[in-house]
Amino acid sequence: MRVSVLTYGCKLNQYESELMAEKLENEGYIVVNEEVESDVFVINSCVVTNEATRKIKQQIRRLKRKFPGAKVVVTGCYSQLGFEELEKEGVDLVLGNNEKKYIDRYLGESGIFVDKAYWNRNSLEDEFVFSSLAERTRAFIKVQDGCTNTCSYCAIRFARGNKIRSKPVDLVVSEVLRLVNKDYKEIVITGLNLGKFGKDIDSSLHELLRSLVKIKGDFRIRLSSINPEDLDEELISLIGAEEKICNHLHIPLQSGSTDVLKNMRRNYTQDDYLRVVDSIRKVDPNFSITTDIMVGFPGESEKDFEETLKVVREVLFSKVHAFRYSDRPNTLASKMPKKVPGNVKKERVEVLEKLSAAVAKDYRKRLVGRKAKVLIESYKNKIYSGYDEYYVLHETSHGEFGKIENVTIQAVTDEGVISKKYERKVSNR
Repeated sequence: MRVSVLTYGCKLNQYESELMAEKLENEGYIVVNEEVESDVFVINSCVVTNEATRKIKQQIRRLKRKFPGAKVVVTGCYSQLGFEELEKEGVDLVLGNNEKKYIDRYLGESGIFVDKAYWNRNSLEDEFVFSSLAERTRAFIKVQDGCTNTCSYCAIRFARGNKIRSKPVDLVVSEVLRLVNKDYKEIVITGLNLGKFGKDIDSSLHELLRSLVKIKGDFRIRLSSINPEDLDEELISLIGAEEKICNHLHIPLQSGSTDVLKNMRRNYTQDDYLRVVDSIRKVDPNFSITTDIMVGFPGESEKDFEETLKVVREVLFSKVHAFRYSDRPNTLASKMPKKVPGNVKKERVEVLEKLSAAVAKDYRKRLVGRKAKVLIESYKNKIYSGYDEYYVLHETSHGEFGKIENVTIQAVTDEGVISKKYERKVSNR
């Protein structure tokens, strides 16, 4: 029996999809991670915005039209919070975030299986991927789940819980070691609120990273999204000092306006964010910072939006994920007055995207002439491509799939850079 696993949303979902795939493969199912003719379709869902849930509903309807005899299963955050909506869409099986870990037990069932407060009984010790990874160059490892922040716009904590759960350090080390021995070259450490790793097990992200960099092998470590308030001088120094850790961080800004940040219930001001950036860039002036920015939060004025644009120019982000605010059920922000009209949000996101693209290109221009280490991940039309330690996309004429190549950056494109293989010159003397 063939099962197609389709993943929406964050890196946590990507990891959990791999966990499901491995469980199913161990039971003899043929698992693919694309939309092809299958007996069962598993949609690992996201609920972060209205747009995300709209796309999932479209996907469900398309699958039912295209493959009327197939079973449709939806799991993930949308299942956790919107299982009644999914039932109306005619989904055959709905599994919550805890139940997805045991999909092999539920696949023969029909109906709704959602533990509404699973985080009070849940740990990460049984979340361990042995071998079933879709990407053969980069692997995601989930080390933390749950969030104690109370951002006024976010529904994710309702889906994943407000209790911090961390995977034991020795288990993470074991998982990374297994992947490195399978010749994975990049390990992405991910969590819902990664900076809070270890708070529940008398550990810390610093301790975890110190353990991981001791693992021998030709590989690198990349951290996923981390909030600015969790980036202290000790962690920044550790990242800068360790060659195995990429000089790239995804640090959500959400807004450049301190007033809007206060209404969002974010735990920092504009000045706080810029101080963190300054500390990072002292470690490496070219340190790559990517971010998320929300436009049109309730009450966001034109002046507030200009503050966001100012920060984008000042930080010189290497990439910005810009998106429009949308009400999420049961959040504080959904009840706030002064909603920004849809046409204004659309205009602002277009302005932000245009500026962000220009700023990212300016960032890449600073890298021309510098050496970089590129993980070759694809080959098409005689061009090798992959990302370097700064998470900049390279195109190069030489390489080997799955290997890290030393290159020199030659020129900038709209999407990334062009580079050539760096050859060390040997003196004839």
